[in-house]
Amino acid sequence: MKKVLILAYFFPPCNLPASQRSYSWAKYFYKYGYYPVIITRRWDKKINTQKDLSAKSEPNIIHKKYSTYEVFYLPYKQNLRDKIYTKYGDKRFVFLRKLLSFVEILLQNITNRTIPYRNIYKFSLQYIKDNNLDKNRNKIKKIIITGNPFILYKFGYLLNKKLGTKWIADYRDPWTTSETTNINKNFLYKLLIRIDSYFEKKWVNTASVITSVSKSLTDKISNFVKTHGEVIYNGLVLGDFDKYRTLKPFDIFTISYIGTLYNDHKIEIFCNALKKLINSTKNPKIRVLFPGLAYDKYQRQRIEQIMKGYEKYYKYSGRTDREKILEIEVKSHLLLYVAWENFGGVPCKIYEYIASKSYILVTPTDNSSVENIINKSKCGIITNTVDETYIFLKKVYQKYLQGIKLGNDIEKDNIKQFSRELQVKKLADILEKI
Repeated sequence: MKKVLILAYFFPPCNLPASQRSYSWAKYFYKYGYYPVIITRRWDKKINTQKDLSAKSEPNIIHKKYSTYEVFYLPYKQNLRDKIYTKYGDKRFVFLRKLLSFVEILLQNITNRTIPYRNIYKFSLQYIKDNNLDKNRNKIKKIIITGNPFILYKFGYLLNKKLGTKWIADYRDPWTTSETTNINKNFLYKLLIRIDSYFEKKWVNTASVITSVSKSLTDKISNFVKTHGEVIYNGLVLGDFDKYRTLKPFDIFTISYIGTLYNDHKIEIFCNALKKLINSTKNPKIRVLFPGLAYDKYQRQRIEQIMKGYEKYYKYSGRTDREKILEIEVKSHLLLYVAWENFGGVPCKIYEYIASKSYILVTPTDNSSVENIINKSKCGIITNTVDETYIFLKKVYQKYLQGIKLGNDIEKDNIKQFSRELQVKKLADILEKI
């Protein structure tokens, strides 16, 4: 079986959604002739707040070996910025912390010494050398590096220059080509982006292929870095919900929004339609769940402002365990997805929504990736105005009163085409070609 090295900053037991993409590769690659060796950082605690990302780990390396893959968890050593943030948060020394972040981002393009997780590069370099010198081991000739953090691509560039190792730059999100990069940003931020764009081209130009999660993103990044691009969807794992399939729906008509909310998400369309439904309904048994919303205080305050006077009809919480999220998705009568209008963004949660079998409401559309997935999977509806959304919500609420919950048949080919296993097969085919 051929070996492939995977550099992934996020990997289980990290409880962030970003870890699931690389985990699916580890889980299925063996079916297509590859034995993955994953190099990641240690995750000694669950990520419940932004500060948890900066927490130090225990100092030793953990090596876990399974029948079809193995993982090296490298210790994370705090820098001064991390120490300030974990101790004081946003209460003290905010300017100093931002200054240190600026210096780190500026200098990491020139030297690895300012990168807190530079041990990922050092370890990878030595591991490849040792592995390839051992005649009893299969040589490592190919690497997949998934970003963000995007400075990991620098490691791919360096490994390619030193060892000639072929590599794939996998983008979960766009880097300097993001359409939100320069929106309402200050001069220093824009300066850093200009510098980063130079190095993004320099590093990723040595990659054999770039991959990303949608065609629009892949094409845009590929054109920018002048490297061939292929689409690898995040995909869905139907088995994730097996133990939740027998759960009954919530007693109250429940709509759930799972995932991160951004300023450019026009959630006002949904909220205003919901308020219209509440106002036109006698004794409404309606609620909206926002698990994880409290993680971002600005978005929490935004929802509080939009839904002022309707507090009893929604509920938010801090970051929630994935097991609880899966349960909520199965029991919800509707799952809300607010697409980034006219932006071919990153359709992550949509796949998990589909696998849950619950019906999906997308409002508004993105006129791109999410719309394409909904149309192909036939797992939901798209609305773009308050009135369209209100009419649909009223219809579904009436079905709820009749004891009917909309759902999807996950055994159909229109859903199976988005499975993560199929995406790993596509990635293995790409590896074969480089």
